[in-house]
Amino acid sequence: MRINNFVDVCYTHTEGAPTCIIHSGITYPAGSSILEKRRFIEQNFEWLRRAIMLEPRGHKDMYGVFLTPPSEPGFDGGVIWMDNDRFMNMCGHGTIGLAMAMVANGWVKATPPLTTVRLETTVGPITAEVESAGNEVVSCRFHNVPAFVQELDVPVDLGEFGQGTADILFGGNFFGHVKWDRSIAKIEPQNVHLFRRIGASVKKQLNEKIKVKHPVHAHIDWIDIVTFHHEPDRADATYRNIHIFGDGQAGRSPGGTGVSAMVALLERQGTLRTGGKILAEGPLGGVFEGELLGEETLGGQRVLQSTVKGAANIYGYAKWLLDPSDPVGAGFLLT
Repeated sequence: MRINNFVDVCYTHTEGAPTCIIHSGITYPAGSSILEKRRFIEQNFEWLRRAIMLEPRGHKDMYGVFLTPPSEPGFDGGVIWMDNDRFMNMCGHGTIGLAMAMVANGWVKATPPLTTVRLETTVGPITAEVESAGNEVVSCRFHNVPAFVQELDVPVDLGEFGQGTADILFGGNFFGHVKWDRSIAKIEPQNVHLFRRIGASVKKQLNEKIKVKHPVHAHIDWIDIVTFHHEPDRADATYRNIHIFGDGQAGRSPGGTGVSAMVALLERQGTLRTGGKILAEGPLGGVFEGELLGEETLGGQRVLQSTVKGAANIYGYAKWLLDPSDPVGAGFLLT
């Protein structure tokens, strides 16, 4: 009988954006911090990231997370986010999906109507409140890490659409936000190929000309996501957007960390005040709510506190066989 390697995962989607949750099967170094756990994963399980995120088990736009044991008392778990290209520091749609799945699966004991889930990330602690009633897990609101505006109006080349500008924002990841003219191409599924192409180009340009750095976390020094936004379709929404990240990945959801980044931008522009809310609309029409809570100082820099609210669904579970004799099963993409 052959010894086989298996990994158990749970799949959620948040307004269409998938999250593959790897919740067991890895032994982490004793006493390690969440950042040390991430480095352990990067050094020892990059192969697993590829095998789960890419084909044949995943696809170009798959997203995932390693759910780790907590490093410190008071937390319910640690999270190490990943996409088709690399490991990331924070994810909003994934936080909503993970926290709701932790309650639905009994990984955290439910205390209706609100269950508090405390998570460690490599950019700081996250507190989520998961709403439930009876057997239904309804929604999640999480208190995000501090957001801020890094730089405004950075010139970028939009290819055949001429010159534009990007605002460099932080909402858990660094973003390049591009105000888009919807008369050129509306943010909707049939135009995703266009936003993939231009977004990948803009991301490359920004990382070549701008050196970002988080005020207290030195390892966060990269612009991960380019966001295009224009006027919404829904009368109650503030804007409609799409996020391009990884190696040309396109986001399906309104984007949780992007909501906090937009909160910071609108506050800078003077159109959002403490207690004010925004409604972000994604390319599939789903929405997240963001609320500005107030300001504080982090590493000598003014930053903003915000919450993000949305809903997710579990759509499946899997037990993946990882066969070392199968080179194709190690992960690939056809681009």
